[in-house]
Amino acid sequence: MKLVEGHGALLLEKPVKTLAVADLHLGFEEELRSKGVRVPLQSIKIVDELMAVIESTGAKRLVVVGDLKHNIQGPSRLEYEVLPRFVKPVKSLVDELIILPGNHDGKIEKVLAGHATLCRADGFVVEEESIGFTHGHVKPSIHVASMDVIVTGHLHPVLRIGRGGSSVRMGVWLRLRGNRRKLFTKLFKTDAPQAGDEVSLIIMPSFNKIMQGRSVTELSQSSLTRGPLLRSGAFDLEEAEVIGLDGAFLGTLADLRRLVS
Repeated sequence: MKLVEGHGALLLEKPVKTLAVADLHLGFEEELRSKGVRVPLQSIKIVDELMAVIESTGAKRLVVVGDLKHNIQGPSRLEYEVLPRFVKPVKSLVDELIILPGNHDGKIEKVLAGHATLCRADGFVVEEESIGFTHGHVKPSIHVASMDVIVTGHLHPVLRIGRGGSSVRMGVWLRLRGNRRKLFTKLFKTDAPQAGDEVSLIIMPSFNKIMQGRSVTELSQSSLTRGPLLRSGAFDLEEAEVIGLDGAFLGTLADLRRLVS
């Protein structure tokens, strides 16, 4: 497994080359327009970027780790237009398209049924690399939690650099190490399988660079309401490694808090 430089994407080599992305939020422009913010259509540009990454990596399978679309209740008018314009080029490049539903993917089957493999929200596993994927808003399956690495989206991690109006935000990866026994006790009320005490959690940046989240330096353990994995207490947030889209290690979260304080 490796990070794809410059993009919020992971590349797996086994059993086939698999590209994983999260939080495209296609159709997000419609919500902005409903609030009086007129923006040009950006979703097709996001799809074009994704197609370029698929081609450059030679991936034959695409996994969307939740929030392919933006409207929570069901496909919006714009999503009915945009999502088919996502499916057709993707299917021309990959042999398999797998969608893990996120909290914004309500009734996505209305658009994608027959065009993609729709998984359960609690996860999808790549046994060959011992990686479990789940969007992060619901409890993962025991199968996912038994893998060496759990990969989620949902949080849209960014690092804010600068202050006030001159600050900028950049998407980042978070890599946390945790205690599997504590995770199983908290989430499943059972002992962990004999798979080692350590488990890693990777939180993906949003592939949609416009949909930015809260700066990671503003996160606190007590205010983590963004999913059961982080709320479990099995992962040490302060020791989370913060990694830029270029793959550079930027420091631990504790280090970065000291720099911005």
